Amino acid sequence: MSIRRFALVLGALAAASAAGQGCSCSGQRFERRYPQPTIEALLAHVQKSGEQARSYVAESTMDYWVGNQRIRATVYAMGERGAHVRFNAINPATDTTAADLACNGQGFAFLDYEHNCQLSGVCDRRAIAQLLRVSMEPDDFLLLSVGSVPIIPQPTGTVRWDEKRGAEVVELVSPDRAWRQTLVLDGRGGAGEWDVLESVVVDAQGAVDWKLANKDFRAVTASDGKVFRVPDASHFEQPRQKADLQVRWKDRKLNMELDRAKFELALPAGLARCGAKKPAAK
Repeated sequence: MSIRRFALVLGALAAASAAGQGCSCSGQRFERRYPQPTIEALLAHVQKSGEQARSYVAESTMDYWVGNQRIRATVYAMGERGAHVRFNAINPATDTTAADLACNGQGFAFLDYEHNCQLSGVCDRRAIAQLLRVSMEPDDFLLLSVGSVPIIPQPTGTVRWDEKRGAEVVELVSPDRAWRQTLVLDGRGGAGEWDVLESVVVDAQGAVDWKLANKDFRAVTASDGKVFRVPDASHFEQPRQKADLQVRWKDRKLNMELDRAKFELALPAGLARCGAKKPAAK
């Protein structure tokens, strides 16, 4: 084989290897293949999936923090608009329920089987934190399950095209400038198929309040016939709380009719309160 032919073969093999690994070594640029959308159109698209979602039932693998320990476990989750949530975290060693959290729209009940303790209180963002450490409103988890995100109130801003990623980058700011949000929406599928790849919210000082990254989107048809573009993997982070949640969605059903009784959890009488200090020894 001549030196020239040998070099061509090596070049072809290198290109094939790079392509197989998803390498963007060629410096590929993506053109926007549709008219520039308005911010209003992009936000309406992001919010549409959240508004159309009524309920979810899901099996997932979650990575999260419990105290100073990193846990990876199967978590069965279900939820319905109106702060109705139920989580069952499974102990991977024993395949039994390790923790149970229920929000019935007003209050929450939390039962920790591993530490034989319980908690109850108002169903709000702190209720989710009892199990997963990250604090998010119960209905925000509904948005997470369908690939949507919360939007800061009454935003204004700008939109630009990122040709390296083939994405719409939306920069938003609240009227009082207390909050800023950056959305990265995949535009490679064309107009109207803007999957939420990233969302970052920062305060007036520039500190990150929370951020979200999604990947591996696919279409899922809900029980009422609506079609949702949902991620197979989500990563939610709250740096100031030193907390994050990684979700790998295994199975997900949307807009099913759910039994409200499933969002009730009776706590055993006399069980210790989680986090309470033990009485001093005599």
